[in-house]
Amino acid sequence: MNQILIYKGLEETAFKKNRKSVFVYFFYISILLFILTLLYLCVYYYKLNQNNIKSKNLLQSFNISSLYANNNKYNSSYMYTTQNLDSFVIGIIEIDKINLHYPILSYSTESNLKISPCRFAGPMPNEVGNLCIAGHNNIDNSFFGKLNLLNNGDIVKIYDISGNMVKYSIYEKYEVLNTDFSCASQDTYGQKIVTLMTCNSLKDTRIIFRAAEITT
Repeated sequence: MNQILIYKGLEETAFKKNRKSVFVYFFYISILLFILTLLYLCVYYYKLNQNNIKSKNLLQSFNISSLYANNNKYNSSYMYTTQNLDSFVIGIIEIDKINLHYPILSYSTESNLKISPCRFAGPMPNEVGNLCIAGHNNIDNSFFGKLNLLNNGDIVKIYDISGNMVKYSIYEKYEVLNTDFSCASQDTYGQKIVTLMTCNSLKDTRIIFRAAEITT
């Protein structure tokens, strides 16, 4: 009888030790996962910040170049500046309501989209046609992260390479599948249209904003 009790006691002790070991194991695994997640977030936000800095540098270079673009004295320096930008800037997009102010890069690539909104399709800024601009919906609300706050009637300002500004009024907002690029159509019947597009990662769709030139 005593042997049975001793055996059961040993079993209970071993079970408690195993349970404690499992608890310690999962505790350390949880700590490790927490540290790795924290490091990932730090790196992610650091990269976002670096891309924002690049965007601001491009914007500053574009602003300086535009000031002297029509001055023969500065033509050579203007050409040197624009040709040596990481991605050629073709204009500026500004939306006062959501404090958005970024350069528009000439074409969309994975690397360019990490720096600033890009022309996805259409003409140069403020020309007849549908200028389709794509931008990331970043978690820190940079780039097109706050487009969802816009409504019909809100104003989008587009500056072209000569520094001229045209105002556009949003008249349509909708979502499409990621595979639907009909928003880039150039059938504008002679109008100047700006289309803003960004991803909705939660629903695997694209959010589209259409704005028309204000002519009066």
